Amino acid sequence: MSRRYRFDIWDIIIWISLLVLTAYILAKLIGLINTPEWINLTPIITLIFFAGAFYQKVLVFMERMYVRTDYLKKNAEDINGQITIIRSQLVKHEGKLSELGKKKK
Repeated sequence: MSRRYRFDIWDIIIWISLLVLTAYILAKLIGLINTPEWINLTPIITLIFFAGAFYQKVLVFMERMYVRTDYLKKNAEDINGQITIIRSQLVKHEGKLSELGKKKK
């Protein structure tokens, strides 16, 4: 079953923040970046954006799981009710079958 994944703004923010953070760390390690102290806050700012986007993704996932589990719970209750009805009908039919069996003897 193939489902296409839909990208939203939070996915884009997560990937951009990871790319910026990786590029910054690599450039800093190589020595390409010799910057003032206030620019050294770039990784922290990037991590804040990443954490916010990740939090949004988790909230959406939790809401989706709540809806699905609620749906399954409701259907399980419906199925349980149907099983009870079928069981009572089965008992009724078994009684009739046993009466027919007694009459034939």
